[in-house]
Amino acid sequence: MKILLSSDWHLGKFLYREKLLSKQAEFFQGEFLSCLKDLKPDLLIVAGDILDRPIPDQETLYFYEDFLKELSTYKIPSFFILGNHDSRRTAYHSYFLEQAQIYLIDHLKYFFTPFSLKDNRGEEVNFYFLPYLPLYELLEKARAFLSFEIPESITYTTLLETLFKEIPFKRPAFIVTHFALDQFQSCGEEISIKGFSEDYLLPEAMFQSFDIACLGHLHRPQMKKEKFIYPGAPMPYSFETFIEERGVRFIEWRDNRIIRNEFMALTSPYELLTLKGTFAQIEKQPKTNAYTKIILEDEKPIFNVYERLKALFPNLLYLEYTYSSNFSKEDKVEVNFSLEAIDLDEKALFKEFYALVEGKEIEPKLWEVFLKNLEEFYNLEKKEVSLCQ
Repeated sequence: MKILLSSDWHLGKFLYREKLLSKQAEFFQGEFLSCLKDLKPDLLIVAGDILDRPIPDQETLYFYEDFLKELSTYKIPSFFILGNHDSRRTAYHSYFLEQAQIYLIDHLKYFFTPFSLKDNRGEEVNFYFLPYLPLYELLEKARAFLSFEIPESITYTTLLETLFKEIPFKRPAFIVTHFALDQFQSCGEEISIKGFSEDYLLPEAMFQSFDIACLGHLHRPQMKKEKFIYPGAPMPYSFETFIEERGVRFIEWRDNRIIRNEFMALTSPYELLTLKGTFAQIEKQPKTNAYTKIILEDEKPIFNVYERLKALFPNLLYLEYTYSSNFSKEDKVEVNFSLEAIDLDEKALFKEFYALVEGKEIEPKLWEVFLKNLEEFYNLEKKEVSLCQ
């Protein structure tokens, strides 16, 4: 059985202020589908984070719909699970798409009863699909399959351990899920998963009962023991990780073992370029259309610097000074504010934003108002999810 494994597409992603959707469309309609056509797998698996935002914009949804329509013409059984960036919107019309052998999995049906697939030799493989769901939703869906009560106070990790003990194993057993395991490396492109501790890692031992673990969430391609496999994001989404190869993982399974396990590098439709130095050094660089990040080492700000650099680097996305903390108030220039180094927890992010705008810490009374509104937002979000079920 030939399996093409991918994950973390993040359709509709922004790199700073640049929306990457047109480049993503070029990549998936060209490079990715060409790879699919050449390899002719028996099965395509996408292990979560299909879309970049829980509430995607209309343009992203249009492309997503067009891509699935084109994918259906390949007649390849294709399985997509939800990741922590996805929402139930990712799985709209899943019932109808199953008629075209495209499965958008936002439930536990194929976790408690595996999806069994036979190859042309009659060899069967059992796939256990476990999408990422918020803790309260995973708990609610799990209760429909379990004969005993689960306490509300259970942690995500303990709940998963309980579920793994309850599923009937049929071998060979592949699990497809979207979590970060210990002993594996993140690359800085990922956002922490809500509901976990600060490092949000699951123990590798939790998945030992499975023959193969096909994993999403970590963007760096990596593998351990030919059993735990992260295909990684197929495109680079950070200046710091552009030099790393990205692509998909091709697995061939026969006679209850892997006979081929190959990382297939794919070509990104864009280049990411980071330049660091003085303005005089950087302006001597050749003109390029690459998405560019520039870090200036001048000790004094340069007049009209953004426009002058933009003429050389039309796709300049980020500009900062190394020594900006030494500038006087009159010297400071406006630069793009980077969110890459910030932990995107709503409360911490609001505090950072308030301090940036007001130049001081938030007052206790205003903080109480914010927390009240944030709680109302969470309740509304939870209600919306229940209405979509």
